[in-house]
Amino acid sequence: MSEPIEYNAPSKKRSIPMMVVQIIGFLGSISALGWAVSVALRQENRDQLAKLSQATPGELFMLMGLATISVGFNGMLFWVVINPVHKLRPTDVIATNAISTLLAYLPFKLSIVSRFVIHNRRDKIPILTIGAWIVAVTLLMLAVFGPITLASLWQREINPAWIAVSAVGIITSTIIGSLIAQQLEGEKGTRRIAKLLGEKITSSDSYARLHIGFKMLANIKAAIIGNLFRVLDIFSFALRFYVAAIVLDLPISATDSLLLGATYFLIGMASPVGMLGTREAGTIAIASMVGISSAALTENQSGETPIIIAVLFVTAIEAIVNLACAGFGLAWLKARPGLAQVDQSTSP
Repeated sequence: MSEPIEYNAPSKKRSIPMMVVQIIGFLGSISALGWAVSVALRQENRDQLAKLSQATPGELFMLMGLATISVGFNGMLFWVVINPVHKLRPTDVIATNAISTLLAYLPFKLSIVSRFVIHNRRDKIPILTIGAWIVAVTLLMLAVFGPITLASLWQREINPAWIAVSAVGIITSTIIGSLIAQQLEGEKGTRRIAKLLGEKITSSDSYARLHIGFKMLANIKAAIIGNLFRVLDIFSFALRFYVAAIVLDLPISATDSLLLGATYFLIGMASPVGMLGTREAGTIAIASMVGISSAALTENQSGETPIIIAVLFVTAIEAIVNLACAGFGLAWLKARPGLAQVDQSTSP
C-alpha cells in the first residue's frame, strides 16, 4: 500500500525560506552558466568553437552513446539494489531513472521527488522503503569513491598501481559494508538495534520499512554488481571529457578526464539547487585550480577558456540525450503497467 504524505501548517511555513534559498541558488547557477557561455562565445575563441563544428559523426555518436549508457548504468544500479527485496522490471527502473535524470537539472530535488512519486504510485513501494533504497545506493557510492579518491591522492595518475588499489579497495569496502549490513538485517539485526534505540521504535511499521534497506545492502552479489555499474558510470563520464578534449585538441590526459568526470558527476548529484550551472561552474573551477588544459591556451585566451568550451560541449550533448531518454522513459511507463498493477489485475 502507498503511504500518504501528511503536511501541516508549520512545515509549510518552514519550507518557504528553503524555497527562497532554492530559487536564489538556481538563479545563481543559471547566471554562472550564462557567464560560461558568454566567455566561450568571445571573439578570441572562434578557433576553438570552429573545432566543435568539425567534430566527426563518430565523435558525436560516441559522446551521445556515453551519455545514454550512463542513464542505463544508473538505472541498472537502482534495479540491482532493490531486486533482493522488491521485484521490478529493469526497463521500468531505467525509464524512471531517465525521467529523474532530466529533472535533476532543476531545483527542489525534483529528481528525487520523481523517484518517490513513480515508484510509490506505480509500483506500490512504501515511501520509507524508497528512502531506504536511495540511502543504500548512496552508501554503495561511497564504497566506490572512497578507494578511488585515496588511490588518486597516492598515485596522482592512472597507472597499474592506481587500478589495482582502486579495484581492491572498492571490492573490499563493498564486501565489508555488506557484512555489516548482514549483522543488522532481519530479526537478529532488529534485536541489536532495539538495544540502542529501544523496542518502541523498532516495533513500528515505519521502522520495518526503513530497516529493509539493510537487506538490500546485505546481499553481497547485488552490492558488488551495483558498484560495478557505478564504476562503469564514472568511466563513462571520464570518457566524455576525453572525447571532448580530442575534438578540441586539448592536452587532457586520462587522469585529467577522470578528475573532470568525477567532479562533474559528484557536483551534479550533491547540488541542492539542481545540477544545471553548478556542475559546470564547479568543474571549471577545479580544472582551473589544478591547471588542466593550460598548455592549449593562445595568447588571447584566459586560463579557463578551453576547459569552459569542453565542459559546455559535454553538457550540451548530455542535455539533448537526457531529454530524448526522458521522453522515451515517459512513453514506456505510460505504455506498460507496473508489476504491482499486473498482480492486482490477475489476482482472483
